[in-house]
Amino acid sequence: MNKLSVLLIFAEANAFLTPDLARRNLQTSLDRRSFYSYLARLRKQGLLEKAPNSPRGNLRYRITDRGRERINYLRTRKTQP
Repeated sequence: MNKLSVLLIFAEANAFLTPDLARRNLQTSLDRRSFYSYLARLRKQGLLEKAPNSPRGNLRYRITDRGRERINYLRTRKTQP
């Protein structure tokens, strides 16, 4: 699991996803609590946004424009020698 793979899950969904659904799509061995913390860090970086007015216990995220830009950056960086 890396930043690119996580952001791609949200970009492909193009909708708000729960952290558990995103984690299932990644098939990561990362425990649930760590994954929630990782998504919170991506949110602080401006790469994900939290759904407005989410009821308590119903956390959902979606990718931001900045997150899409980061995907493009990570892809180009990956292909450079």
